Amino acid sequence: MAQSRTPRRPRRPLAAARATALAAVAALALRGSYVVTLRPGVAARSADGAALVARYGGTVRHVYTAALNRYAVRLPEAAARRLAADPAVASVVRDSVVRATATQHNPPSWGLDRIDQPALPLDQRYTYPDNAGGGATVYVVDTGLRISHRDFGGRAVNGYDAVEKDDVAQDGNGHGTHVASTVGGTAHGVPRRPEWWPSACSTTRAPARSRA
Repeated sequence: MAQSRTPRRPRRPLAAARATALAAVAALALRGSYVVTLRPGVAARSADGAALVARYGGTVRHVYTAALNRYAVRLPEAAARRLAADPAVASVVRDSVVRATATQHNPPSWGLDRIDQPALPLDQRYTYPDNAGGGATVYVVDTGLRISHRDFGGRAVNGYDAVEKDDVAQDGNGHGTHVASTVGGTAHGVPRRPEWWPSACSTTRAPARSRA
């Protein structure tokens, strides 16, 4: 007799985007290449530092000379795990490729997918400059803004509310929050790193009006 199974709930777009991003990071990892940070007491540039890696069958490829006591090494994964357990080691992290652009796989909006490619079919990706609007300030004149929304990543602040005549432009409608998310939200935005200053010019009952 066949057993019925409860269908799985589909993952939310943001959760799916995060899972895909983690998979993409794993795909860019460099096999056998690690960045090792040492604890105080053993200098990465010293003979003892080189001997520590050699003890686990690895070789030093590059020594970092500023900020942190670390080097880049080559060694097998099993040896890297043993090295990470050594008392002289603070951390062992697999090295990975870093690109000047970022790609969101399976974006939650087909519009994002369409922006970065002139030809069809869509490739289920949205690629954008890694600086992604950083340093820009966006002024949203709309129904206000819910600055606590997770899509904003803490980059939104309160602006002027022309309806209630105060400095907290709360969004009682949702339209202003939607617009701001399209402008620069973490999952739904075109650029990903601007800051917002909202201004409320209408309420949930009265439509917004603009004048030239």
